[in-house]
Amino acid sequence: MRTSFLTLALLLALAACAGQAPPPDLFHRIEPAAAARFAKPPLPGVLEVQRLATDGVLAERAITFAIKDNGPLSHYAYDLWSEPPGVMLQDRLTRFLADAGAADRVVPPELGVLADWTLRGKLRRFEHLADSKRAVVDLELGVVSSRDGSLALLEHYSVMVATQSSGVEAAATAMEQAVSQIFAKFLADLGRARTGAPAK
Repeated sequence: MRTSFLTLALLLALAACAGQAPPPDLFHRIEPAAAARFAKPPLPGVLEVQRLATDGVLAERAITFAIKDNGPLSHYAYDLWSEPPGVMLQDRLTRFLADAGAADRVVPPELGVLADWTLRGKLRRFEHLADSKRAVVDLELGVVSSRDGSLALLEHYSVMVATQSSGVEAAATAMEQAVSQIFAKFLADLGRARTGAPAK
């Protein structure tokens, strides 16, 4: 009888463990801060913003982390970006540059518009440094003339932002801040390179 009771208790415990549902997936977004608008577009005509190139784990939607800077990368099981980072940042950069008046028109490649300028980029780092409570974004951005292939601007940006806690939501917020800083720096560099200036 005692053996049967223990067996039943064990089976009930195993059933309870097996019945526990995993936590729900959480989808995080990046929404960069808006910038001042150019008085005159530094890139006259149409600017096409291509999808940012990514390699390895950065091509996936799961949020990437490392225990320490330059350490091995892993990813969170239930925390994901709303879109793959290369696609998400392409969309945000397109809107950001359009709102800032960087060109007469700022469009994605899907529209099939004949562009005067092409923006290409590569996302090299987009991760949470869990041990040091920081987030890092490393991004290369370049603008090329679609007419003659000349380089209008090529810059590399790397920004680290401290997180308010060690949690994933705080990391996503810090990465959003880093992206905002990079976009603002890129816009300023574009204005200087093309002899324009953002409106006050």
